[in-house]
Amino acid sequence: MNTLETQNTTRIFGLDVIRALAILLVLFSHVYYLIDSSNPLVISLSGLSGFAGVELFFVLSGYLIGSILLRQYVADDFSLRSVFVFLKRRWFRTLPNYYLILFVNLGIAFLLGYPSQYWYKYFFFFQNFKTYSIGFFSESWSLSVEEWTYLMLPFSLFFALKFGNQLSKKWSFLSTILLLIILAHILRYFNMKNNDISTMEIWNTNLKSVVIYRFDTILYGVLLAWLHQFYSHFLDKYKVYFLILAAHLFVLQFVILNVLGVDIISCPVYFLVFYFTLSSMIFFLTLPYFIFWKTSESVFSKRITFISKTSYAVYLIHYSIVVVLFKYLLNQLFFQLPTSLILFVYLGITFSLSYILYRFYEKPIMNLRDEN
Repeated sequence: MNTLETQNTTRIFGLDVIRALAILLVLFSHVYYLIDSSNPLVISLSGLSGFAGVELFFVLSGYLIGSILLRQYVADDFSLRSVFVFLKRRWFRTLPNYYLILFVNLGIAFLLGYPSQYWYKYFFFFQNFKTYSIGFFSESWSLSVEEWTYLMLPFSLFFALKFGNQLSKKWSFLSTILLLIILAHILRYFNMKNNDISTMEIWNTNLKSVVIYRFDTILYGVLLAWLHQFYSHFLDKYKVYFLILAAHLFVLQFVILNVLGVDIISCPVYFLVFYFTLSSMIFFLTLPYFIFWKTSESVFSKRITFISKTSYAVYLIHYSIVVVLFKYLLNQLFFQLPTSLILFVYLGITFSLSYILYRFYEKPIMNLRDEN
């Protein structure tokens, strides 16, 4: 998963904490598979951590790109040239890493015999645009959601400004974001009416991982960017209360509702239309506390910043390359390695390869982008 860098040299430590937390949650989500755990609690926590990590990335990414777009939208004429400059910078950030790892995954799919009949869709992020056609490189579903949202959002803002000039730029921006969020809910509602999604397995592939039903998650971060731009004092004043409310909503959604037996059969409207609304709001309310956490002198701050900087590379590498190949090798052994050693190797290889990708490929491309 990636998030857009701020366009200045000052890092906000709180956002590094969020990136680091998100990628660590994603890394943990595959541990049960590596160690062959059948413990239902471990499996449940793994699923929750993976979901929370990706959703947190989505909202954070929306906040960062929303901040950049909003500055351009308010300050400039926001022409088509503005849109294409934004997209060019965004694609420099995301596509080189993605296509490199895509080719690696194509090789792995060929060697291990994974389904790859839809390989061509990955090059245009169509592998889960309207239907789920992912047979390998499974984590790419979230990258498709991001890329299509990055494409849709600036063009929507451009047309809103062109044809809705009776509104000020401040309210035109907000109206566009809210209308797109409503559109996502409408699409999910019609999907519920026209498709039989009666199990969580179908829910996972036919709803959770499909672009046209998920782009609004990123837009909640864009909405937060709007609030931060125009009502920063309000966010700063109540950030602790928002964090407390987010914690309570987290417990409500992922603990209390489960204990009460709320499921996809008994409450289909919630699971098929509003489940992602609630989870997005949780992370929307979480972020303000971290937005205002500018610096840290903690002994762990450098480690957190390192994890944050390499988080995109980690996301791309950790599962379809490291976990899949490591699991394949473990299955060839005639003896079982200790769990602690498996975890040590998993994390060590993941962060080592991610650092190499970041240091010698991702960072030089970003430097080239900024120089030009």
